[in-house]
Amino acid sequence: MVADRLPLVPDYTIRRSVRARRSRLTISDDGSAVVVLPMRAAEHEATDLVARHGAWIARHRARLSERRIRLATRPSLAAGRVLTINGLAQVVRAGTLAERAALERGLRRAARTVITERVTQRAPELSVSVRRITIRDQRSRWGSASRLGTLSFSWRLVICPPDILDYVVVHELAHLRVAGHTAAFWRLVDRHFPGSRDARLWLREHHDEIRHALD
Repeated sequence: MVADRLPLVPDYTIRRSVRARRSRLTISDDGSAVVVLPMRAAEHEATDLVARHGAWIARHRARLSERRIRLATRPSLAAGRVLTINGLAQVVRAGTLAERAALERGLRRAARTVITERVTQRAPELSVSVRRITIRDQRSRWGSASRLGTLSFSWRLVICPPDILDYVVVHELAHLRVAGHTAAFWRLVDRHFPGSRDARLWLREHHDEIRHALD
């Protein structure tokens, strides 16, 4: 008689959060599965969650592996790499650290110009006022908004398609009216940028490609 075989549960780690109201599962950039649990939640909730989403974890890890292969096999920056800058495909080269720094400075200037233009055009639609725009090298997010009316954006948005950049601009402008990612917030975003879900999916799928464009 063959014993019943229990399904294998993918490896995962648990992180407790005082802000979490329910258990949730995320996959980090290196493919690690992380379950965020409310402080009082039982640990078996993490096991149950991972077991239910085993197929999803496998698919996500496969996509991450494909993305890493694409990054590893692309042309070197020294030999010349094609980047789409503000919607136009261009071959960029940087064989030294100084050349790379100069390239990044140029991209930052281009990002400031196009992002400022988009914010200026879009802000009246959402009936908000922007006090200041900063262009940064944000690693964990594409943009952010403060209650004082300051918007910050990653310069790497300039190498995203223009409609993706536009989505991030609308997203942050909407935060000047609605704090948090509530249902009301997403209704506001969708009203001014139909297809926001596709834009978020594009950013997730091309995260590594954009973040490491100059590596």
